[in-house]
Amino acid sequence: MKMMRRGVSLLLSLALLGALLVVPAQAAPPMEEILGVYEGYYYAAQGQTGVTLSVYQENGQVKALFDFYNLPDRTNAKEGKFYMDVRYENGEYFFDATEWIERPSGYNTVDLQLTLHDYILSGKVYAHTGTYSFYAEKPNDAYEEVQDSIYGDHRYERVDQGMTWSQAQEYAVTHGGYLAVITSPGEQVFVEKLIAKGSKNQYWLGGHRDQGNFTWVNGEGFGYTNWDTDEPDNHRGVEDCLQILRLPNPALPGSQAMKWNDAPNDNSIKGEEDFFSLSHVGFVVEYDAWSGSSDWATPELKEALENDLIPDVLIGKDLKGQITRGEFAAVAVKLYEAMSGNRTIIAMDNPFRDIDCAERLYILKAYNFAIVNGTGFDTYGPNDLISREQMATMLTRVVKKVAHPNYTIETDANYPLDTSGVNRFADDGDISDYAYAAVYFMAKNGIINGMGNNLFAPKNTTSAQAAAFYANATREQALLTSVRSLNNLK
Repeated sequence: MKMMRRGVSLLLSLALLGALLVVPAQAAPPMEEILGVYEGYYYAAQGQTGVTLSVYQENGQVKALFDFYNLPDRTNAKEGKFYMDVRYENGEYFFDATEWIERPSGYNTVDLQLTLHDYILSGKVYAHTGTYSFYAEKPNDAYEEVQDSIYGDHRYERVDQGMTWSQAQEYAVTHGGYLAVITSPGEQVFVEKLIAKGSKNQYWLGGHRDQGNFTWVNGEGFGYTNWDTDEPDNHRGVEDCLQILRLPNPALPGSQAMKWNDAPNDNSIKGEEDFFSLSHVGFVVEYDAWSGSSDWATPELKEALENDLIPDVLIGKDLKGQITRGEFAAVAVKLYEAMSGNRTIIAMDNPFRDIDCAERLYILKAYNFAIVNGTGFDTYGPNDLISREQMATMLTRVVKKVAHPNYTIETDANYPLDTSGVNRFADDGDISDYAYAAVYFMAKNGIINGMGNNLFAPKNTTSAQAAAFYANATREQALLTSVRSLNNLK
């Protein structure tokens, strides 16, 4: 008995000693949080330099690609890029340069010590010539949703709503698109990522059997396929509709997720109701570069697409709808980059408290390059509809910034516009002082024309005009002004 008590006592003592020696488990470093692509700038011996920092995982390790480039009106930097290893210590991320990919003559790598706040990376740059500052942002959630929905110049939407194939196609057409068409391995991978987060077993695609052969609803060739095992089998002669499987078909040995299957219009297969039914199927909608436009605008919209003037935040949208101030900031940034051949970078001193929207990075770039300012002390009004005189003003600022890199809104008076020979509009008195020269400059150069009856409609002056969008521009009108500015003022 004594021996037993002694044994128990010894075990208890060892257990207590073990408890004292155990080191509390440390929380895993928040490496997932830092993944993404950041745009911004840093300072070094050559001055302010643009940077794109791409942080990614490879074989369980977090790495980064440091891509730097010249800002013609800021520095004389050369372009280059190198790899970095990333580690986390005491609340900070350390980026250690490893290997050059493209090394300009005479350049050395830099290391970084940064902190992450929301989607902003900032901190120190350690270079051979000293210690400098770094600032960059990655897309916020709203912009990431936009990016995740775009492949090429098309936008895609996953709809987790049970419908027949015919109903899903009707829904897609009503909303300006069509059931998704997959014509390449790259597009297949994109759609796989889109539906991976869905809740349905299958998702309708835009393929259907026509006279015994599958065709796409938009008329594209049915060359690329990704059929599941033993598919298509046209079971019972009624499987005329195409779907992609998010989960493997449990009734089919060797079935794989993300493969294609032919199914009946109502997704009903007798004896397999637990996997195939309307409640278990969703669909993917695909939108072309724009979902609606006026016939008269289409030629110039095609030109806008060819010249990369349509920002991603407008891809797939109804271009007949009114454009917001946030969206037009994106249009203006794309125009500046096309006219100047320069990349834009974001402003670190963000003065706006209301831009946690999809257009945030564009607004900060436009602000940094003296293209936009706010609607109040600390607001931008990204969701407000832009007026025609505001649009004219932003466009002329783009023109001035391209011609005069040192241009700022504060020095605007030093860069007068030629408005000679332009007849005054009948509503001349409604044009705001800040926009007066810009309106007539745009008219003189055929960028923004009048509305008829010698009216310009610079801004809404009554509630009735606001309700009728009298002085607001549509998205297609805004993009056409961008094309004409590139053609007439570059």
